[in-house]
Amino acid sequence: ALHYGASGGPANSLPAAAAAEDTAASGRSSALLAGALVSALAAARAAAARRHSGNPARPQRGGLTARRAEAVRQLRPRDRSDGHGWIKEDPIFTDTDDSLIEALHTIELKKRPSGIKRYSHGQDGKGAMVMDMSEKARYPGDPLGGAAVAGVKKGFVVKSVGGTDVRGWDFEDIMDLLEDFVPDPDAQSAAAFGNKAQRQRTKQPVDFPVVIEYMALKEGATAAAASAGPAAPAGAWMPRLSGWSDEDLAKERQRAAGMEEPAAGYAGPRYTGAGCITDAWIDQMLTFQKGGGILPKKDAYTMVLDVIGLLKKEPTLVDVSVQPGQTITVFGDLHGQYFDLCNILTMSGKPSPNRPFLFNGDFVDRGSWSVEVILTLFAFKLQHPGSVFFNRGNHEMLEANVIYGFAGECGSKYDLDIFNLFSEAFRNLPLTHLINNEVLVVHAGLPGPRPRVWLPGQTHDPEDAVPINAVPCTLAEIRNVDRYTELTPQSYKTAVDEAPRTEEKWETDQRMIIDFLWADPRGGAGYGPSYRKSRGIFMFGPDVTQQFCQANNIKLIIRSHEVKADGFLYDHPTLMSVFSAPNYLDTGGNKGAFLQLSPGPSGALEVKPTSYGHVPHPDIPPMFHQEFIINNHPHLCRTMKKKVVASANDDEFGDSDFAGYQGPDEWEEA
Repeated sequence: ALHYGASGGPANSLPAAAAAEDTAASGRSSALLAGALVSALAAARAAAARRHSGNPARPQRGGLTARRAEAVRQLRPRDRSDGHGWIKEDPIFTDTDDSLIEALHTIELKKRPSGIKRYSHGQDGKGAMVMDMSEKARYPGDPLGGAAVAGVKKGFVVKSVGGTDVRGWDFEDIMDLLEDFVPDPDAQSAAAFGNKAQRQRTKQPVDFPVVIEYMALKEGATAAAASAGPAAPAGAWMPRLSGWSDEDLAKERQRAAGMEEPAAGYAGPRYTGAGCITDAWIDQMLTFQKGGGILPKKDAYTMVLDVIGLLKKEPTLVDVSVQPGQTITVFGDLHGQYFDLCNILTMSGKPSPNRPFLFNGDFVDRGSWSVEVILTLFAFKLQHPGSVFFNRGNHEMLEANVIYGFAGECGSKYDLDIFNLFSEAFRNLPLTHLINNEVLVVHAGLPGPRPRVWLPGQTHDPEDAVPINAVPCTLAEIRNVDRYTELTPQSYKTAVDEAPRTEEKWETDQRMIIDFLWADPRGGAGYGPSYRKSRGIFMFGPDVTQQFCQANNIKLIIRSHEVKADGFLYDHPTLMSVFSAPNYLDTGGNKGAFLQLSPGPSGALEVKPTSYGHVPHPDIPPMFHQEFIINNHPHLCRTMKKKVVASANDDEFGDSDFAGYQGPDEWEEA
C-alpha cells in the first residue's frame, strides 16, 4: 500500500500539503516551491496566482526571469544572539486583530531568564509568539521554570509589556524590550560569527519583575492564515498522487503506442524495445542529445514503461556479486548535468556484464538536462538489466521534482503526463545495494534512533546527542521495508514521537526510508538534529556507523547526498561519500568523482576513487525549465527566499547538499 495518509497512515492520495526542503534552488532561477501541494504548511505565505493565457509558454534562452524573494525579514534563531526567531514550521499569525483573541492572561515574570527559549514573529515580522519554553520547574525556585510556573504557555502572543501595548511592533523591538532569553552558546556564537548581533537597539530592556499581558488566540486563528494558498484553477494539471496498477500501466502503454511518430527528418535513434539497444545505439543517443535532440515522445514513454517493469521485480535491498576480474562503478549525485555525465563515461567506460554500474540516486533536478540524464541511465538499464543498478535518492521524490526543475523540464521537453510516469518509476527504485556482502550502498544515511523521540531543545553541539541504539538495525529489517511510497511534509512531522511507543510496521518503514534518503553523517557521537529540515531527520555519528557495520558484518558503507570538494570523502572510518556532479549548480567549484570496486588479491573488495573537473555546457542555467511550471502552473508555486547563514566557509551552521561550506542554494519559504 502507498503510505500517503495525511495522518501518517496508509491512504490512497496525498494530503494537500508538501514542504520545502531546506536545500537547494538555484540563485539564478525562480525561487519557487510547489504550492498546491503545500497549502496546509504553517510557514507558507499565499503566493499570488499569475494570470496566463494561450498555449503553454516554454522558456526561451535568455528569457529566464530571476524573481527576487520578497523582502521579508527572516529573523532565524541562529541569526540572533538571543536565539529567538522564526523557523519554517512556525504558524503565521497577526497580533492586531481583536476578533482572533480567545482569552487574555496577565502574568508577572519575576526575573530573567524566565525559561522562554524562543519567540517567533508573525506576518511581516510583527508581533511575538511563544514557541519554545521550559515546560516545568526542575526544582523549587528554578529560574528557568519561572514562565511555566507563572502560567505562560506555548502559542501565547505578547499584547503588552509593563503596561505598554506592543501589538504591531517589530519583533526585534519586542525582543529588545523583554531581553529574556536562555543562554545558548551555539546560537550566540552563530549570530556573532555572522555579525548579526550588531543591529541598532531601538528599545531599552524593561526592569524585572514585569507584568506581561499575553493573548491566547482562538483555535484556527493561525491555521486560517497558513492554509491560504493559490487555488488550482478548474481543470488545472496536478501531479498524479496515487500509484499505478498493472492495469493502469497497460492502458498507458496502449496510449503510448498510439502516439504520433516523429516528424520527417528526425535523425536520432528509435526505441523499439530493449533488444534494440546496443553500444552503437547508446553512442548515437549520447551524440544526438549533446546536439540538442531528444528522443521522440512515443519512444521515451515506452522506455519508462519498460524500466518500470524491470524495477517492480527488484527487492528493496539488492544483492550484487562482483567476481575477480570484474569491476563495479558507483556514481553519486548527477543532478541533470548531462554534459558532465558524457565526460564521465569517457573515463569509466559504458556498463557491461563485467563492468556493472550502480547509480546512487539524485539523477535529476537542478541541472537543466535531467531528461537526457535519466533516459541515458534508463537506456543502460534496458541494455544490461542485470548489470545496471539504481538507488532512490531524495530527488527521486515527486515533491522535490515539482520544486527543483524536473517536472518543469518534462513539461517543457515532452509533457507533464510523462512526469507522472517517471514518478511511478522512481517509487519502484530500490533503496540499498549490498555488494559481495561487504559494502552497503545507500543514497544518504543509516536508520535513526530507536525510540525515535523528538527533542525540540537539542542543538547541533556534537556533545548534545541521542546515544546509539541498544539494538542496531539489521539487513533483514531493511530487506523487509515496503519502499513503494511518496514522502510528504506530514511524513517528516510524524517521523518522531513525543514519547517512546511501539511503532506499526508502516511507520518503521517510512522512518527508515526518510533516513535512507535524507540522513547525513556528523563528527560527534550518536544522533543529532539535521540541518535539512526542522523535524524528522537525524544526523548520525561514527559510533552509529561502527555499530551498524559490526552488527551486519559490513566493511564499508558508500553514500552520496552531499557535495565533497574532491568528489569523495571518508566521513567516518567505514563510511565514504561520493558525489559525481562537478561544479554543482555551476557555482560549487567542487570536483566530481566515481568509485570503482573490485576484488583484490585477498578476495576482499578494494575501492579506487577517480576525481575529475567539470566540462563546458550550453549557456543554459540550472533549473531553467522551472519556468515552465511558473508560467503555466502558478498554482503549484510558492515564493521562496534566500536563507541567511553565518559564513560561507563555516562547516557548523547549516549545510544542505554542500559539506564543509554553505552552498549557493540555501532557500526556504517566505
